[in-house]
Amino acid sequence: MDKRTITALLMMLALYLAFDMLVWKPQRQAAMQANVTQTQSTPVETDSLATPAELPVASIATADSLFGGSAQTSETLSLENDLVRVQFDTKGAVITAIELKNHNYDESRLVNLVPEGSALAGMSVYHGASSTNLAETVFSYTQFADGRGITFYLGEEANPSIIKRFTLDDFYGLQVDTEVQNLAAIGGLRLDFEAGIADSEVNTKSKAQDYRFYLNADNEMLKLALSKMRKNQPNGSFGSFAWIAVRSKYFTIALRETEPPLMRSFSSVVNPATGNPGFSIDSFTRDSKQSWQQSFMLYAGPADANLLKGYGRQMENIAERGANWLRWLANILAWFLTWLHGYIRNYGVVILILALVLKIILHPLTHKSLTASLKMQKIQPEMQALQKKYKDDPKTLQIEMSKLYKEAGANPLSGCLPLLLQMPIFISMYNVLRYSLDMRNAGFMLWLTDLSEPDPYLVLPIIMGVFMVVQSLMMQPKKANLDDMDDKQKAMQSSQKMMTWMMPIMMFFIFRNMPAGLVLYWTTFNIFSVIQQYYLMKHYKNKDFA
Repeated sequence: MDKRTITALLMMLALYLAFDMLVWKPQRQAAMQANVTQTQSTPVETDSLATPAELPVASIATADSLFGGSAQTSETLSLENDLVRVQFDTKGAVITAIELKNHNYDESRLVNLVPEGSALAGMSVYHGASSTNLAETVFSYTQFADGRGITFYLGEEANPSIIKRFTLDDFYGLQVDTEVQNLAAIGGLRLDFEAGIADSEVNTKSKAQDYRFYLNADNEMLKLALSKMRKNQPNGSFGSFAWIAVRSKYFTIALRETEPPLMRSFSSVVNPATGNPGFSIDSFTRDSKQSWQQSFMLYAGPADANLLKGYGRQMENIAERGANWLRWLANILAWFLTWLHGYIRNYGVVILILALVLKIILHPLTHKSLTASLKMQKIQPEMQALQKKYKDDPKTLQIEMSKLYKEAGANPLSGCLPLLLQMPIFISMYNVLRYSLDMRNAGFMLWLTDLSEPDPYLVLPIIMGVFMVVQSLMMQPKKANLDDMDDKQKAMQSSQKMMTWMMPIMMFFIFRNMPAGLVLYWTTFNIFSVIQQYYLMKHYKNKDFA
């Protein structure tokens, strides 16, 4: 079996193992972890925790009038900065729209992260042995003088019983402060984000793969694809809570609790109207309190690692960058693409340059690999002679072949190293090009209007396959060598020729569903490899190898 066949087989195996390890296996583990989370909890200070139904009963003199419906007409209010506009409804003091000013859903409207006709951040109060949902209660309100905050309240303005305060920062963060006071036996709160995140793309056929649910609690992160959530929605309790989030392909809604941590349980859902992930989260305690204060940071914006990192608690992990052990490489590639895009505004050209840069970096290895392949070609007559001479003595044949490889300075496996080094780059590029916000609607030329989506006409996968065939044919043994082969060797060469055509076909079917930017990178890299191979063969023609 020659180097080309080994390389082809290793390439298929490497692709399968890479995707199994970095894509399919994490999803299986997440699903298993979700199943465990449903049935098993690991709370801290167990004696101090209780479900809302176990809270002691206490009388609340003002509850009926305070939580009841109101004859007031609800109003729509808004907060905004240069990046986002957040709309609220005084009925329930909920968020009804989060419009991102720099990102369009289509030509006529902005991206809105709240599903149409839905609301986020609804609140329920646990009191006594029951809970009251405030969704139908109309709140009074006051607005900050600078236009960056709104305080919703129930009761007297000077001494309110319930407060929900929203304060917008300079980016995509919304500080949420809640207070309940002047009421007896407060056992906790529930925040409702079950409406989930809205679709931000017209094309949503891959949402089962792209949409995610995250929970960072007890120093572990649960990450679950929507495809798994459709079968099983995790819920459970935890001892320590950091943040919870849902993410579409490019955007996220994440809730991080500020000190002191009071959250104790969560539940996830799939919104039946949108088919997208959502969640609710609860805080409660066995010992009811006369007053309750709890604060959160709500992030609603791009799933951008740099932006999320500024909000702490490792929220940058919401941005999809692949397996943890490869995030460093994905971060480097993302940084380089963004930096280069600052000078060259066409991302297609940026990817071409990246392919060239990586080709130059890997040149010493690929040069060594190609040289080894050419050496293997040159010693084909000697190999065939040995195979004929020792065809009935495999052990001696192996010894003599090893001597021949050593004398010629050839290694049949040396060509695999550049391919193996390419695999981590390939996996990292996949995540960067598919999920980086910069690649959203990033075009190249003609029909390639979105490099984060597959090539609609399959032109790039076809070109890639053609150059794979060209590269394989360039390394085929000469006709003269074929004439000297016995039947067994000819059968082996026949299988190798079949692989020359089968491998590109298989890769075509794999790459046709890959982001066009990734196929552009891989195709360009292969074209550079063919050019390098051509000049190397021309240089070494009729010459001895060093």
